[in-house]
Amino acid sequence: MATTTTINNQTSLSTTILVSSISIGSQSGPPCSSYTTINDPSRNVAQTSLYSFCDNGVPFNTSNGGSWIRFIGTGGTTIPLTSPGLNNCGAYIGGWFNGTLPTTVGIVVNGTVCFAINSLSCFLSISVSLINCSGFYVYFLPPVTICNLRYCTT
Repeated sequence: MATTTTINNQTSLSTTILVSSISIGSQSGPPCSSYTTINDPSRNVAQTSLYSFCDNGVPFNTSNGGSWIRFIGTGGTTIPLTSPGLNNCGAYIGGWFNGTLPTTVGIVVNGTVCFAINSLSCFLSISVSLINCSGFYVYFLPPVTICNLRYCTT
């Protein structure tokens, strides 16, 4: 995001850069200790953009059909429970969890991530799993089937 400021006829331009990181973790153990972390502020529902990021590559596209993902950082730690609308979360169409986050620690539950477009709040859905790890959630997220779809965070 670029901001222009003029003071005493002097103009300055400042640019905000969103820094994201992915730490690929082991996927072979229990989900609460064997996950990949994603720290990506552009995934936040408040991040409006015309970016076209797409969650169909690493770390989602794995030999077992997805990855256990823990979202961390200022972008958010959970997938939102309501539709973010278009052009948010670093993608044209952002994903939201259509259900209730589990309150029981250590039990894997199945759910649905929906992708909304215009008045269709769930025009495309993807089956996911998630687990309450006592203080944070870890999601088993498959790669999206259409580009310009992305999992949002809040």
